[in-house]
Amino acid sequence: MDKITSNTAVRGWFLTVMAVLFVVLAVSNFTKAIQYKNNPAVGGLVVFGYKLQGVGINAVAGPLFGLILLAYAFGLWRMRPWVIPLSVIYAFYVPYNLVLFWFLHTDARPSVQFIVQYLAIALTGSVGTALYVAFHKDRFQN
Repeated sequence: MDKITSNTAVRGWFLTVMAVLFVVLAVSNFTKAIQYKNNPAVGGLVVFGYKLQGVGINAVAGPLFGLILLAYAFGLWRMRPWVIPLSVIYAFYVPYNLVLFWFLHTDARPSVQFIVQYLAIALTGSVGTALYVAFHKDRFQN
């Protein structure tokens, strides 16, 4: 069995799907400045609960966060051990960021049903991936 086939078998379907989704999320972050320019009310990156205002700051921060997500996806795809601490940091960052945003921006708070559904998806991607990585850390090697 060649290295690519064995790596895919070790990675499994969950991490494969999550790596692809993190690439999609990275592309979204790379386009935050365009999203903000098209509709400032809904576009733009949220960092530590604060939505970044302006095309310039989104043009800098969006790609920066996009690169982090690409690194995360690459680490998952290639089963690199350095992705383990990154998964933990991301698992804490996502719920903190979401809850802080909804707490700080009461005017932009969606319905409770939307919040619960959004958190379910976001927590599966962030906390779920970190838990999966933690329970399968023996599969991650250089």
